[in-house]
Amino acid sequence: MASTPTTDQDLITFLTPNPERPGSLYTQLSRSLSQAIHEGLLKDGDYLLPQRELAMALGVSRVTVRKAIEALVNEGLLRQRQGAGTLVTSGERKSIHKNLSVLNSFTEDMITRGLKPSSEWVSRVTVQSSPREAMALNLSPGSRVGRYTRVRFASDTPMAYEIASVPGSIIADSAEVTDSLYQALDVANARPVRALQTMTAHNADAEVARFLNVAPGDAVLYIERQGFDSTHRPVEFTRSWYRGDIYDFVTELSTVPA
Repeated sequence: MASTPTTDQDLITFLTPNPERPGSLYTQLSRSLSQAIHEGLLKDGDYLLPQRELAMALGVSRVTVRKAIEALVNEGLLRQRQGAGTLVTSGERKSIHKNLSVLNSFTEDMITRGLKPSSEWVSRVTVQSSPREAMALNLSPGSRVGRYTRVRFASDTPMAYEIASVPGSIIADSAEVTDSLYQALDVANARPVRALQTMTAHNADAEVARFLNVAPGDAVLYIERQGFDSTHRPVEFTRSWYRGDIYDFVTELSTVPA
């Protein structure tokens, strides 16, 4: 039997967004709802309060609640039933498949799948390169790099937390990158045409978990990519944490002709 709408005050406190924290109120609420489901504060079969009541309890607008719920409906964590309300259905999460044999941007990848790509900037800064960045980009120690940190979304579902580094000699002003980094590299005639990529399993730390709507310690796929342009110059060093629960990586293999 389905549970009645939850009114637990501790849960309401847990879900309430903070305007002083990074990120929009609806993304904060979406992350908190997801974490509440992962940690068992909300269970399969539980109903949320009606959107109007939930908005009042949280001190936010109905638009904020609606957008947060829509994001989790897209993930498969919530389902809306006409006349019944919003139901927790954490076992119905959707998967997205990524072809590892194709080098393209996240934006291009999502569009080809009929999804709406978007990004939420965490920071865009031009800084002195770290030793790791300098080595990956073949730069002198202390050279300037643009460091672009953002959360990548597919139809309002957070998919990846990404830190991309580009030599300052290619993009001098990090603020020039407003959407797709690969488009900015195109303009600079430095789009990657080849990449070296490594992928390992990690557990999400608190920061990654907060941005990806998962619980700390959940499995994520950590990917490092070193991109090269047509002159074999390294132009991109990207570190990405992808959600392991809804993002699958696939590749096509074939035997070598005898």
